Amino acid sequence: MSETGFTDGMQQAMAPAGEAQEVLDAAEARHDIAQPVQPAYGAAVRRGVPQADPVLWAKLVEQPFEHDLFMLLRRLDAQGDHPLLGRAPRPLDEPLRLGQEPSMAFAPSNVSGVDVDSDGPPRISIYGFGLFGPNGPLPLHLTEYARERKRHHADNTISAFADLFHHRLILLFYRAWADAQSVNSLDRPDGHRFVDYVASLMNMGQPGLKERDRIADHARTFMAGHLVRQTRNPEGLIQILKLYFNVPVRVDEFVSDWVMIDERQVSRIGITGRNHRLGGGATIGLAVRDAQSKFRLELGPLSQEEFREFLPGSKRLQQVVDWVRQYVGIEFAWDLRLVLKKQDAHGMRLNSNQRLGWGSWLGTRLSDTDAGDMVFQPEALFSRSASAAPVAAPASSSMAL
Repeated sequence: MSETGFTDGMQQAMAPAGEAQEVLDAAEARHDIAQPVQPAYGAAVRRGVPQADPVLWAKLVEQPFEHDLFMLLRRLDAQGDHPLLGRAPRPLDEPLRLGQEPSMAFAPSNVSGVDVDSDGPPRISIYGFGLFGPNGPLPLHLTEYARERKRHHADNTISAFADLFHHRLILLFYRAWADAQSVNSLDRPDGHRFVDYVASLMNMGQPGLKERDRIADHARTFMAGHLVRQTRNPEGLIQILKLYFNVPVRVDEFVSDWVMIDERQVSRIGITGRNHRLGGGATIGLAVRDAQSKFRLELGPLSQEEFREFLPGSKRLQQVVDWVRQYVGIEFAWDLRLVLKKQDAHGMRLNSNQRLGWGSWLGTRLSDTDAGDMVFQPEALFSRSASAAPVAAPASSSMAL
């Protein structure tokens, strides 16, 4: 018989006949009242549970042994509503307290318990990383004494005094571990230390060198393996663009082009002429043929939607220009070829969002291959200086001697 049933039976036996019936009616009425349904984690509604991530704290109270200490502290540290654990200027700014549970047994888990009912911040007790226990530096009889005082006399003076040191040392130990993990710096927007380290390898660690173009800084640090090298090759540029845009990429080297001759270097005849010595610098025309200073970047085959994303005026085309400037610089000239899939290369259609002169044809294409007609110079559209993009001259205008 349960304790409630035993108490009700004793009251019925000791009460007079009239009062006995009243006791039975009251007991039946009490059992007829709908009892409140306990939540999956009852500690979530208890006093003292932090408002931030209450489900996590409820799980900690119910099953603390299922959580790893460092993973738990990392999750709490990522909430971002307090200073980094181990770096708070005052103990009042820390969201929790850490301590060690005096125990003579070897630690079965990292976390031994969580107390959220006491005044002040929540307290997390652990088995290891402390002065007590079989692996601690103190003699075992001190651990046994602290355990006995806490369990049998409700006196936690010794363990509370030791927790003053445990709290600080455990947080410093966690901070040393967290700072050595590269992914931990991405948990909070104010703790990107490892990202700054990688950016410094690319000479981009200063704040003034960040967010300077249309490429996210995190994407640039992701490509640090290619950008940190002093020698740049086509394979590096191909890998960067392929990973960033998720499209096929190809680079054609040694693309011939006409380079305009500076006005002061043009050959002139006559008494006041210059640069007119045959074999010594004289040229015919206004441009010379060059096949060493230009390459061609080919993207595709692309779908119609992807093709429109790289047309002039689009954000993706601006990002292509920024990537090429970042990797190659402005030493070489280059142009871009967009290859459209053959099934999407059709004549002009109404309501097809095809741009005249950029992605449309009049009539029907006779070729049954991918369309690679679109070739243009993005630097001529987005370059801030005219010298960054050489102006092409007609092929029949001049030739080099």
